[in-house]
Amino acid sequence: MTLDIENKLESFAKSFIPTLDLVRSKSVFDEVKQLKLGDTALVTAFLINADLSDPKTKKLIAENFGQKVAENIELLHRIGKVQFLETTKNIASLRKHFIELTEEVEIIFIKLAERLCNLNFADKEKHEDILKLSEEALYLYSPIAQQLGIRKFYTEMEDIAFRNLFPDDFNYLEKMIEAKRNVFNAKLNSMRHDLNKVLEKYSIKAKFQARVKRPYSIYRKLKKQKIPLDKIYDLLALRVIIDTVEHCYLTLGAVHSNWIPIDGRFRDWISFPKANGYRSIQTTVVTRNGDKFEIQIRTEDMHQEAEYGSSAHWAYKQGAQTTTNSWIVRLREFLENEEYFDNPYEVFDKLKSEMKRDYINVLTPKGEIFSLPEGSTPLDYSFSVHTDLGYRTTGARVNGKFVKLNTELKSGDVIDIISSKNSSPSRDWLKIVKTNRARSKILRWFKKNEQEVFIFEGKVAWEKLKTKNVKKLKGFDDENKFKSGLNKLGYKSPDEFYYAIANGSAKCSLFTLKRIYPDAFRKKDDNEKKSRTSNTKDVMPKISVEGMSGIETILAKCCNPIKGEPVIAYITKRSELKIHSANCQYLKTQNLDQSNFKKAEWTGGESYQVVKLRIFGESYSNLLSIVVDEADQCKLRIMDSSRIVNRAATTGLLLEIEVNDINQLTKFTNKLKNHKSVESVKSV
Repeated sequence: MTLDIENKLESFAKSFIPTLDLVRSKSVFDEVKQLKLGDTALVTAFLINADLSDPKTKKLIAENFGQKVAENIELLHRIGKVQFLETTKNIASLRKHFIELTEEVEIIFIKLAERLCNLNFADKEKHEDILKLSEEALYLYSPIAQQLGIRKFYTEMEDIAFRNLFPDDFNYLEKMIEAKRNVFNAKLNSMRHDLNKVLEKYSIKAKFQARVKRPYSIYRKLKKQKIPLDKIYDLLALRVIIDTVEHCYLTLGAVHSNWIPIDGRFRDWISFPKANGYRSIQTTVVTRNGDKFEIQIRTEDMHQEAEYGSSAHWAYKQGAQTTTNSWIVRLREFLENEEYFDNPYEVFDKLKSEMKRDYINVLTPKGEIFSLPEGSTPLDYSFSVHTDLGYRTTGARVNGKFVKLNTELKSGDVIDIISSKNSSPSRDWLKIVKTNRARSKILRWFKKNEQEVFIFEGKVAWEKLKTKNVKKLKGFDDENKFKSGLNKLGYKSPDEFYYAIANGSAKCSLFTLKRIYPDAFRKKDDNEKKSRTSNTKDVMPKISVEGMSGIETILAKCCNPIKGEPVIAYITKRSELKIHSANCQYLKTQNLDQSNFKKAEWTGGESYQVVKLRIFGESYSNLLSIVVDEADQCKLRIMDSSRIVNRAATTGLLLEIEVNDINQLTKFTNKLKNHKSVESVKSV
């Protein structure tokens, strides 16, 4: 894109994009520019914050820059609207969007750039959404950037997210690194000087980049391998950037001739690139002083690809269709694999393990190339061609000879799959396949075909429960109320609910019955409850500010103050009076005008507030039982509950309850904490 077009674009954008949003748009534009995606992607990035709710804006963009740009912006806005309370649900929904976008790959790159910029802005501004953005970045966007080989994106996302999600661990490692920073730098400078002297003897000119391993990378390694810091071999690293591939291998020989290589730490990613196109030679050596250094050797082109992703370049390079298809297929397989995302806190380790696998190229009888992980079998191949072909596979020929389905394939093999319409998967296949795609598809087939039995069993159990409570349900048990109740619990259909009962993810209990048919169990003679609404709207507590009552106030979402706890009022830039807890952590991190703080107090009168709690413990069913019993004793109304999993893969409840004041809430949480099977109770 020429400078004239860029200036015209900026002038055009100023007419309908606010200044702050335009600053962010420019940041996205600058990131996308490094990916070399072409003018359409650049224009889309620059106009990403355009408000398309006005049809005139969309029409104006289409007329000036093409319909494709307008459609791209609209698609990006649609992804941005995904909002769920639970991170796991949000990630699952976003993942589905990205699966669809594997046909619109430039949108994926732009979305990653936008998310990185938004994360940076939120981090600098200490925005209240920083934790949610950090979780999404660490458990979805960063792995996708890793899959695409865009190092700059995923490392920055990880660093910001780690600092915000795990501040104690981050500060501990950061202090440890800073305490040794001067020593580390001295060692790196010495090694760089010595290596440069060696390369000069071979007439090899090189550029060097020195680095100390990032806190998040150290954290992952320490946590996974349970080793001390001095046992991390790649804590210190030198990148050696050479002009030719031939010189890369000469440099490797020079390094191994002058320093002792550590066994098992050599990788030739130039001859055998990673799945995302990453190319480099990596080796770890020990100096005479016992210092360990990871040496990364690559050309300038390889270095740029490592930073900004070879995939982005391949996606728009003419004549590279086979390679493009290869990495798009792998990206789609990664996103489609539910096993990666069943626990989002483990996704990085699973992805990293997958990315280390070497790949082979096999051929169809017509000569088409398919890229598969090393160790793949004919079954893996058949599922990579088409899911239905995989399901119908009965045998295979490799290079014209019949082979067993567990035969390991090699590069250059010609594969011919034998299939039958009457064939179906065997559970033994799960022991044969090596690719996650094939395994995921086989498991999905069994889940679908065994689902009918589960649905029947779940329905029988549910009908028995209803029979026991037939008198209470009389007049309330109709199809519409049943489906409406299920929708509130997150089930799209009765069959999905019955299936959940049978597999144990939903409890067939009186509590569930009450949640689906609340009207049937509501005490009709309770005048207090008659006067209250049955939905989740709060009867807001009254607050006086500087002794004045009747002033309109807003309860701050960052701390969710509860009636009875000490509070303070703050006048925002929009002249809103926001009520914060006196101990609000968000306020403590801000440099705010002290004159805008005002004295605030709760006043009399009855009120109800919905409070959200995260409760973790030994088992979901046990937690649910404890919560229901204690809520009943404390006379609390349970509004909603759902199953969640934390970073340690511990099962828990996301609970919504209605409380009168802080005393009632404290009594309830203390009762929960007294149970040995309850590990933690925290407000959201």
